[in-house]
Amino acid sequence: MRILVTTAPSAGHFFPLVPFAWALRARGHQVLVTMPEQFIAEAGRSGLAAVASTPPIDLRAAMASGEGPHPSQREGARDASAEHIGRGFGRLAEQTVEGTVAVAERWAPDLIVSEPTEHSGAVAAAQRGVPLLRHNWGLELPPETEEIAADQLAPTLTRLGLPAPAKAELRIDICPQSLQLPQARSAQRMRFVPYSGAGVTPPWLLEEPERPRVCVTLGSVVPMIHGVTVLKELGEELSGDDLETVIAVPDRFVDELGVLPPGVRAAAWLPLSLLLTRCAAVVHHGGIGTALTALTYGLPQVALPHMGDQHATADRLAEAGAAAVVRREDISPSAVAEALRKVRTEPAYAEGARALRTENAAAPGLDEVAGIAEQLAEGHRN
Repeated sequence: MRILVTTAPSAGHFFPLVPFAWALRARGHQVLVTMPEQFIAEAGRSGLAAVASTPPIDLRAAMASGEGPHPSQREGARDASAEHIGRGFGRLAEQTVEGTVAVAERWAPDLIVSEPTEHSGAVAAAQRGVPLLRHNWGLELPPETEEIAADQLAPTLTRLGLPAPAKAELRIDICPQSLQLPQARSAQRMRFVPYSGAGVTPPWLLEEPERPRVCVTLGSVVPMIHGVTVLKELGEELSGDDLETVIAVPDRFVDELGVLPPGVRAAAWLPLSLLLTRCAAVVHHGGIGTALTALTYGLPQVALPHMGDQHATADRLAEAGAAAVVRREDISPSAVAEALRKVRTEPAYAEGARALRTENAAAPGLDEVAGIAEQLAEGHRN
């Protein structure tokens, strides 16, 4: 069976798909990933076959409405609106749909797997008459984002003579139910298995730390927008505690951190699934991938949400008892350090984190859900 995987060219959108794509490969199926060209090399490093649907696209420019900053990046913003999510990713699909449909015509897939913001794959599924599977990467987006994206795409589809996007026949949810939004649609649950990119394990990571190790990260997008000053200042604040602090940032930001105090190190691009195995707690930006990876290891967390669904992720972690939250307008080195001390010393946070780990581990495994997807595709072929 041939399976086409479509995704926006972003780590947070692609990485959660990798374990499931490999589960399908392990069952003997051929899997091909397509996305704009700038992320193809990253897809190749995952070990999956990949082909570009378009030349490189400036993701932020493609999604920009021309109406000023996205609401999720405005001071005090708590979430991005469904309208902006739907329109923004609809605009991205306007640029990718023709290429994605062309890839599907050549590949002739039996099943198309798309993440929730990638809409050209849904058009290709309708064009080919094959089932569409939506694989989420965390908290469910408002359902109306799909209708808004389809509305944004409609003139382009009419011009190209293409059908409206297909509706998903199966949805996969990798977010534990206790963390997922209460109003989320029914979906096939699946155990979250961390994948955060390829990387070489440095020798120090294999050693048992002499002091409790904590990971501090703001992901890849937040430093690009807001800089790394808060990370440097937090490292200096935590150096006074009896900790080993690892600041995880993309390679290009390491030099900006400068000389760090004793007990604090900057780790360039390093898969979190390696780093967190020997950590006692995590401080992060509220990114769902980081949050899910941390809960896989049962780690208490401090969330510092900056934009978009990071706020909702932080709120859900707090409600589940696994994290303390420091709002963007309240972030200071002392406030974050105090929140970290709180989650490390108050047992309720560790208990909440372990409960999420247990719930995730009890969810159906990758192979079981890959078998369900296989049956869906075979049902259409028959």
